Amino acid sequence: MKTLLLLGGMTPDVTKLYYDIINHAARSALGGRHNAPLYIYSANLDAMVQYARAGDWDAFAKVYTDAIDVLANKVDAVVVSAILAHKVSPQLTQSLSSTGVPLLHIADCVAAHLKAQHPQVRTVGLLGPKITMLDQDDPDFFIGRLEAPENGLKVLVPETQAELEEVNRGMMEEVTKGAAAVTVQTRTMFIRQANRLIERGAQGIILGSTDLGFVVRKEDLLNGVIIIEPGSIHAEEAAKWALRS
Repeated sequence: MKTLLLLGGMTPDVTKLYYDIINHAARSALGGRHNAPLYIYSANLDAMVQYARAGDWDAFAKVYTDAIDVLANKVDAVVVSAILAHKVSPQLTQSLSSTGVPLLHIADCVAAHLKAQHPQVRTVGLLGPKITMLDQDDPDFFIGRLEAPENGLKVLVPETQAELEEVNRGMMEEVTKGAAAVTVQTRTMFIRQANRLIERGAQGIILGSTDLGFVVRKEDLLNGVIIIEPGSIHAEEAAKWALRS
């Protein structure tokens, strides 16, 4: 099995989710006492959030490129366990350019999963931090990558500035602190916003933070619409990649 560098820490709960999924896949495929060969670098979430809020993407990227510089020669691929952190995917890819080690991008993994498992789903709704919901013009980030011709998805986000701010507040002030920090009112808000996206035509709801999967569940949604949990999908696809000979 190939060795992965897992860039985590946004949040520790999600880093653990990736670790568990990748190791479960390894043991299921290889049997016995097999574990996945992994290096894990866990960033300080509070520092990363402050960099993101300030728009200091160079400082944000450096946290991870420093880890890549130390470990890239020991691994076969790099996996970042957060959607928002893919905002700096060009910097991470550049840091890897001389090594030949790929970055397994979360948007590509989500698109591949949908094509394979839910080919009828072409329009999706997205809830997450405002940075993720609004940065549609960046072809290397999340929405831009999903809507690229090779992936061919259409992505809907909340319509009004007030709704975007409401979702962003819930994400940054509560969800990033862990599921236990999410109030009933905020959880209800996320469900209401998801169902509004469904009413506008979303065939699936992407939980645009890997932590949001701990808050919104399939049974909360109208019309049996699927929930798309990028973190779980990303980890599963990364494990499949690592298990290929």
